[in-house]
Amino acid sequence: MTNFANCAEYTDGLLDGKTIGIAGFGHLGSSIAAALAANGFPKERLLISCGGSAATLARAERMGLASCMTDTRTLVSRADFILLAARPQDLGSFAGLRLKDGAFVMSFMAGISLATLHKVFDAELCRVMCSGPETITDGMGVSATFPSEARPHAVLRAAGLEVFDLSCESELDAFTVAICLPPILLNVELSEAETDATLAAMAKRYPVCRGLAPWIGRVVEAHRAEKSESSLENVSTKGGVTEAMTTALRGGSTLAGSIAAGLARCAEISAELAKRFAAHAA
Repeated sequence: MTNFANCAEYTDGLLDGKTIGIAGFGHLGSSIAAALAANGFPKERLLISCGGSAATLARAERMGLASCMTDTRTLVSRADFILLAARPQDLGSFAGLRLKDGAFVMSFMAGISLATLHKVFDAELCRVMCSGPETITDGMGVSATFPSEARPHAVLRAAGLEVFDLSCESELDAFTVAICLPPILLNVELSEAETDATLAAMAKRYPVCRGLAPWIGRVVEAHRAEKSESSLENVSTKGGVTEAMTTALRGGSTLAGSIAAGLARCAEISAELAKRFAAHAA
């Protein structure tokens, strides 16, 4: 375990005395909470809110995080960093909540644009995308934020995640597709030549993928011996990006075609959520 007091090289003191609140305790929220605790972030400065199901509360108890549980209204009023790890469809539930003065909002809600987030939160904020729970648990997690800012980077590094810079908000889609690739490559038979050529082309088109290509190789190699459908299921949601990519591959598409399908699904999800939120706000 890393002593958080000795993590200045990763956080530059930006988290000193700060409280981190995680709204949502599913696969993603629980993995980030566990990683923060495992890396020594003080539990007394960690807040977690969730739907409150018996199974979720039992999981928090098993993880030694039961004392961190609270309601969302209390969380946003006390946390210096508010991590939105709930479903994108639940964004409206945060409308009208009073945030702590100076709070910074980090949205892990895939497909919710900065413009939409600013309609809900009168605060500084950024969008975040990170690799699947298994990579975070294994200490191989990667993440990206937009805009790029030192404070959210400190939070992510405190959880043991490597942080990548993005050139623009739309590059989050390319990052999203790229981090879906390791479990796909572990479960769908593709030639090494096709994989290498496709990753090289993706890296040439999207700057962030230049650094992600080696990471993809490391994750695949680390998990090759335990190849199983579970690694795919843990990052795949019905109607999501990973499902769109695997469906394309299993339908005879090339890996390049699968990536195109993933990018298209990212755009569709963003448009669907923007339309849904606009209707809800009206």
